[in-house]
Amino acid sequence: MLIDGRLVAARNGATMEVTDPANGRTVGRAPKADVVDLDAAVEAAWRAQPTWAALHPGERARFLYRLADQIWAHKDELAELETRQYGGPIFKTSRFDIPSAAEMLEYYAGIGRGLSGVTLPAGSSARAMTLREPLGVVGLITPWNFPLVTAIAKVAPALITGNTCVLKPASCAPLTVLRLGEFAAEVGLPPGVLNIVSGPGSTIGEALVTHPKVAKINFTGDSETGKRIMRLAADYVKPVASELGGKNAFIVLADADLDATVEGAVWGAFYNSGQNCGAASRYFVQRPVYDEFAERFAAAAAKLTVGDPLKPETMIGPVAYEGHRDRIEGFIEGARRSGARLLLGGQRPDTPETQSGCFVAPTIFADCDPGSEFMQEEVFGPVVGLAPFDTPDEAVALTNDTRYGLCASVWTRDLRLGMVMADRIKTGTVWLNQHLAIVFEIPWGGRKESGWSKENSTLALEEYTMQKHLWIDLAGTPHTLWEE
Repeated sequence: MLIDGRLVAARNGATMEVTDPANGRTVGRAPKADVVDLDAAVEAAWRAQPTWAALHPGERARFLYRLADQIWAHKDELAELETRQYGGPIFKTSRFDIPSAAEMLEYYAGIGRGLSGVTLPAGSSARAMTLREPLGVVGLITPWNFPLVTAIAKVAPALITGNTCVLKPASCAPLTVLRLGEFAAEVGLPPGVLNIVSGPGSTIGEALVTHPKVAKINFTGDSETGKRIMRLAADYVKPVASELGGKNAFIVLADADLDATVEGAVWGAFYNSGQNCGAASRYFVQRPVYDEFAERFAAAAAKLTVGDPLKPETMIGPVAYEGHRDRIEGFIEGARRSGARLLLGGQRPDTPETQSGCFVAPTIFADCDPGSEFMQEEVFGPVVGLAPFDTPDEAVALTNDTRYGLCASVWTRDLRLGMVMADRIKTGTVWLNQHLAIVFEIPWGGRKESGWSKENSTLALEEYTMQKHLWIDLAGTPHTLWEE
């Protein structure tokens, strides 16, 4: 781990085994910290924060650029390590995850120098302005499905705005984030500015949330854990930025270009084996094209290569761990019991490459009840359901009928109608004729039980700063409202 500029083991010597979900083999061991380690990390961040904040943004930016250079220099190693620890196919980790992590550091290093406040009208006797100030020590809790890039999406805007960080990666996939700690030490990042502590969320995660010297928590993960974090933080009136789950709709109107729509549907459902908060999982298809779309969608998904995630041709790797596979299979059985019609998959793939791993075949159900558990709860795997609709109004109503509000897509040649529908869909993102277009220049976040913060773009800088009001008197004499 990285604590106060030093690479250290857990003080009690405990470790956690990290297992490759493709074959059950041990990838490595990570320190299993306890509350003593966590407290040391927070204290180090607390001591370092005033000096770090006092640096010119350009000085802070130089450290981010150096970290980006380290990621570029080790991109192949990091891509393989990312794949081995949670099963994301190598085509994804090498082409998206690792390059995006480096580019995001470069992006925030650049825009951080442009932070500014505003001047406000206060009459002729005063000047008023706002200043952007860092929050202090921020606690960052990151998920296993995009381990390094999600960590960077929090670390980069937090550091460039003058905060110091204590970062807790997911217990089942901490290795690339721990590697980031090694890079930070190598580039000379000042001690205490970035601290990385690995261990169980139930102990060090909760200790991070409740630590009195941590000013804010930024969490990405499932909605139930997010709710618990909010409840814990409420006792300290501590803000929590949350990027949580989704049950995202993919709406197909009868006039859609079905070639493009089917391609988008496969990508939206099965990218990263569906282990993506923005994945499409509820497919609402207008009745005139429902049967044709269902047939073509299932046929296209059947062509996806399932197997060893280290092979460049593999599109579907394993899900992250055995318990998660079992949970996904529970949803499949629930869909069967609800009367949904199985179009594809529904079982574990049985090949030499998949027999020892946590694999779930791409699975599509048709004729699903929109109100069923299967169509209301986040599966977070390569399993989706289809249901027909008649009118655009009905499609919007079905889309909004969920406790989540992360994203949705509308597929139509009628862009006017698509815009009208987008205005009425209650999600943080709506794509027209696209799904899963997520880049770091554009804000990402949801509403309702999908959370309320923003990651990526310039808006992320607001998550790590506060606006201080400064009033400067020009009258030269005290003035009160009760004077004439």
